[in-house]
Amino acid sequence: MQTNVDTTTKHLGELAAMAHQTEAAERRILSIATRRLAEVQQQIEKSWRGAITTNGVAYMDLIRERGQLNQVIAKANQVLSN
Repeated sequence: MQTNVDTTTKHLGELAAMAHQTEAAERRILSIATRRLAEVQQQIEKSWRGAITTNGVAYMDLIRERGQLNQVIAKANQVLSN
């Protein structure tokens, strides 16, 4: 019976360590995505006038990236809030 308790305790410790690693990874993802979002937003603000006179492909790529970053940030916040 003690072997089962020891095994369960070991597994719970491993799960706690993995949860801590996952939280740390989510915090890194959130930090990197937030910094990149600020960079992309600055690029959008600088290039939106040029999008009118050019074909706007680079501008639209930035808009898409901003949307993806917002999704990544939202998902990371959701994981960290649980």
